[in-house]
Amino acid sequence: MPELPEVETMVRGLRPALEGRAVSSVELHDPTMLLGCTAEEFAANCVGAVASRVGRRGKWVVVELAGDAGMIVIQPRMTGGFRLAEPERPEHVRLTFRLANPDASIWFSDARRLGRILWFDGPDQAAAAFARAHGPDALEIGRDDLAARLKKTRRAVKPTLMDQKVLAGIGNIYADEVLFESRLHPLRVSADLKPAEVGRLHAAIRPILDRAIEAEGASFDAGYRTVLGLEGGFLAVNSMYGRGGLPCKACGGPILKTKIAGLIGRPTYLCPKCQPEKPRRGRAGD
Repeated sequence: MPELPEVETMVRGLRPALEGRAVSSVELHDPTMLLGCTAEEFAANCVGAVASRVGRRGKWVVVELAGDAGMIVIQPRMTGGFRLAEPERPEHVRLTFRLANPDASIWFSDARRLGRILWFDGPDQAAAAFARAHGPDALEIGRDDLAARLKKTRRAVKPTLMDQKVLAGIGNIYADEVLFESRLHPLRVSADLKPAEVGRLHAAIRPILDRAIEAEGASFDAGYRTVLGLEGGFLAVNSMYGRGGLPCKACGGPILKTKIAGLIGRPTYLCPKCQPEKPRRGRAGD
């Protein structure tokens, strides 16, 4: 599933192709994915409009139309993504933007049809939807805010990090990386983390995500590619995901692949030596 780095990579690839361009036509190939208006209204709202800004909120791609004409929000979810060249599997294309001067196209594909295309009449309506679905962006959340949110739950810290209403953008791959970097076991109870541990956790989030954005995300299967159809490079430099049984980059011990209750179908990778389930005594703040 695309996480914050993958969606940010999508947005950065779309900006030069879409921002400031007029939409000459729209082809909504799967109207069942559209929420907020009818397919006819969506086409009427988009055609002739200029995309003034392409941005991101959590794992959502946001296209703002000039003159407060409305906002298009696309949730890629499990297998959604954008292409600037015609996709090899046209049957998976769900939405096509045709642009004018010069002519160009942008395709949104989604093999499993789990994504959503949302229309909002204005920023207030969109902001309310974001607030209902998202906590603060993972790249922007402050340490004190993170600490307060962790204190509110007795859940394990990994599923807490992956809860989009706690903070937006972190999924399975990057939760494992952040927890390894902060030397925290994924089953530690969120509310029991000491101030120094929360500090380490907060300090790890942005560098991990920035590193993944620089690598243009992670492609662990065929579900994610950049807008140019290229694989993301993060799994060539990461520390945990997909490295079960291999040596830990910090201590040399074997990395454990396991499962955590509540994260059905998603593996967890950790180093038992670097991330003890019971915190070691004598460590400052622990």
